[in-house]
Amino acid sequence: MLRLVLIACLMPASALAQEDIIARYQVRFGPLRVADVMFQATETDSAYAAAGRVTSAGLAGAFRDIRFALSSQGWRDGTGPVPHFYREDVDTGRRVSEVEISYLSGIPSVQRIMPDPPPAAWDLSPEDQAGTLDPMSALYILARPRPLARLCDWSVAVFDGRRRSVLRLDPAETDGQDATCEGAYQRVAGFPPEDMAERRVFPFQATFTAMANGDWRLTRVETQTLYGRVRILLLV
Repeated sequence: MLRLVLIACLMPASALAQEDIIARYQVRFGPLRVADVMFQATETDSAYAAAGRVTSAGLAGAFRDIRFALSSQGWRDGTGPVPHFYREDVDTGRRVSEVEISYLSGIPSVQRIMPDPPPAAWDLSPEDQAGTLDPMSALYILARPRPLARLCDWSVAVFDGRRRSVLRLDPAETDGQDATCEGAYQRVAGFPPEDMAERRVFPFQATFTAMANGDWRLTRVETQTLYGRVRILLLV
């Protein structure tokens, strides 16, 4: 899914050795396996490339097909990822979209968006979204293994080419082996009024498990969706 050339285009010749991260998850709605998730990232001290893919699976795929293919590349600084380019190909079952965004000095520029809807009163200007992350870069923060001190207690603004949202994780509670963080995805602006009236905040709980090297990895997410509560479980 990711090729090393993505990193090679970004990092200087003196960059340190790269690290590859791969994680596979299963999405369950009650007893049903409804989707499979693949997360993959390649990073160095100065750059990253990340991708995620969600596909329908099991019995649920027979009556609702979904497809998420997201990828992002950018720089890494002391505060987190700084995106350079983002691409998505998404079918949520309610919305189909293709988006490409490039960034200059932290300001997103929409290079491609399909379908391209007519202007609406709730539209956002990309030029006003400086400092936001693309959706994949935000998920990269959530899913990459890291020390306990940097696990939770953070919030990022996200812009996907049309809509602005916030992804938040509250401080962690840990028993030594597992750490649990309450969080939320919140719609902020750029959504049609009916979407904002339907629901604005989607709470979730993220669980991380300690690894042998001292880092913690995401092993479970429980979240409330428009269709009910789902669980996202790491496959080991």
